[in-house]
Amino acid sequence: MLGLGVASSVAVGSDHVVDLEVTTNRPDCLGHLGVAREVAAAFGRSFGRPVYTVQETGKSVHDAIKIEIADLEGCARYCGRVIENVEVRPSPERLARRLEAVGVRPINNVADATNYVLMELGHPLHAFDLARLRGARIEVRRARAGEKLQTLDGVERELAKADLVIADADRAVALAGVMGGADSEITSATRQVMLESAWFEPVGVRRTAKRHGLHTEASHRFERGMDIAMAREAIDRTAALIAELSGGQVLQGVVDVYPQRRIRSTIVLRSSEVRRILGTEVEGPEIVRSLTALGFSVEPEANVSWHVVPPSFRLDVEREIDLVEEVARLHGYHELPMRVRAAPPSPERDLRRERELAISATLTALGYREVIVPSMVDPAENARFTDESPVRLLNPLSQDASAMRSTPVPGMLRALRWNLDRGQTDVRFFEMGKVYTTSERTSEGLPAERRVLTLGVTGLRRPASVHDAPRALDFFDLKGDLGTLLAAFDVGPWDFLAEDLRYHEPGLGARYSARGAALAHFGQLHHQVAREYKLRQPVYLAEVDLDALLALDLRRRTFRSIPRFPAVERDLSLLVPLAVMYRQIEEAVGAVPLAELQGFRAVDRFEGGGLPADHYSLLLRITLQSPERTLTGEEAEVTVRRIIAALGPLGIQLRSA
Repeated sequence: MLGLGVASSVAVGSDHVVDLEVTTNRPDCLGHLGVAREVAAAFGRSFGRPVYTVQETGKSVHDAIKIEIADLEGCARYCGRVIENVEVRPSPERLARRLEAVGVRPINNVADATNYVLMELGHPLHAFDLARLRGARIEVRRARAGEKLQTLDGVERELAKADLVIADADRAVALAGVMGGADSEITSATRQVMLESAWFEPVGVRRTAKRHGLHTEASHRFERGMDIAMAREAIDRTAALIAELSGGQVLQGVVDVYPQRRIRSTIVLRSSEVRRILGTEVEGPEIVRSLTALGFSVEPEANVSWHVVPPSFRLDVEREIDLVEEVARLHGYHELPMRVRAAPPSPERDLRRERELAISATLTALGYREVIVPSMVDPAENARFTDESPVRLLNPLSQDASAMRSTPVPGMLRALRWNLDRGQTDVRFFEMGKVYTTSERTSEGLPAERRVLTLGVTGLRRPASVHDAPRALDFFDLKGDLGTLLAAFDVGPWDFLAEDLRYHEPGLGARYSARGAALAHFGQLHHQVAREYKLRQPVYLAEVDLDALLALDLRRRTFRSIPRFPAVERDLSLLVPLAVMYRQIEEAVGAVPLAELQGFRAVDRFEGGGLPADHYSLLLRITLQSPERTLTGEEAEVTVRRIIAALGPLGIQLRSA
């Protein structure tokens, strides 16, 4: 319950090797010292640091090596020591055996000393052959264009300009925080050792290690955040150990380049907050004792609050709640009582979330399933479906995932293809995701994001049965589903207009617009695109402006009693010019102020036969009903004549006329 999971414990001689699971926010426990501190605090035992003495002799280290940090963002501190007259040889058996017990292969006494201190204090170090450093100079800088480095694993690597390197007067000799170079490694001929102990910026180390496919004990620690104050103690401890193992002499002093010293801010911890969060009273002396044992500096204030300064190795502690968690860990989670709040909170309605749930519920009821697809795409694939440039990644995982998408179509097509390839031929998918654009920017200058609802359907609407033949999904099924979705919102009147996007089959693309803006684009996937994606059946896609839809209120439901009087239906067989769209008919009929008109719909349509070449026949079924009385035949005929009169300006007439 301290936060250190014990995976195993194995006896090795007179020692025990304990395999711990250390979370990424606790790099201070990636060494024996940090773990010992935690154990001592938990069991109330004394805690001591390693005891050593650095016997300095000879000239000053400043006469032997010059160190400069050219990139303070990547390296905030760099310490250097020099040990002369070393004799590189195998390490004593006791030290080699301890390294082997924790999975480190012994190399020689100099390298083993750096690895031993790495495991002991948790701070990475590196040793250079000083004679092989040109100009007896160290510079911490970014790599130059075209610069190469052969690392200790024997691989020659071409460096990126973003890589932080350790360089001598002429060339890079190590990847900072990741791995040293072969040109300056310790060999049996080495007599002068330049020892490095530094602090490198975590994100930069992680990116460099990932870029070159390296994961080392050093990078594992640096990319999680090292203790900047430990750099000096680690180099002194290692120098003393190298001198002891090799018979060398440590030069006077340390070159410690630390231009901007880092000081941790004070956090106020209130006893009332400890009580509120933990639900129990923790005595003030226990709080002070717990935090002090963990290395925190604690100053009480009237015994109701404390001014706490976190140690340099606890980068995960930044707020008061973090201190409360430290108190809870040592007090014991099992000691905390189970309590119920006196009164439940009164949360505010999240209208946007309610609208999202309404969309999911509507589409699920229509037979759709939600999918989540990656937002990273191949820029070339993205460009096939939109002219909007994607947002390119600086450090992509691969070419297929090197940009943030500006269209959701490729991801939906891949999801459909994956299912079709596995025999799932009747598929209805929806995805609520984001697209990213470089043509628009946020107030912070970042690429703009907008949310898009994507639908993808293919296969059968109705499978074959003993009662019916199979029926395939088509354009109008998708159109109807979108209409049902929009009807759940207070969209107001909307327009249905023909529109062919570049990936739509000609004549089978359209859009829904409302309030002067497009809400949805949809249509059948072009057969050529379908063939390239190996989709062997028609596919229909829709893109809905999700941000615009979520900005609308959900349509309020109203209820009315079932009419007591029967409805009257009339069929109108109309002769309609080919240029007239059904939307125009809807607008013309809907504009007639008729209280009895309950609805109308197109029942049949055909062309040819004895009809004029520029006309088609449309059977329109009208439903009339009054809430007050049964309509007479004469009243129904009057209403029909008014509807026919309203259609006259469109060139529509009854076929019987």
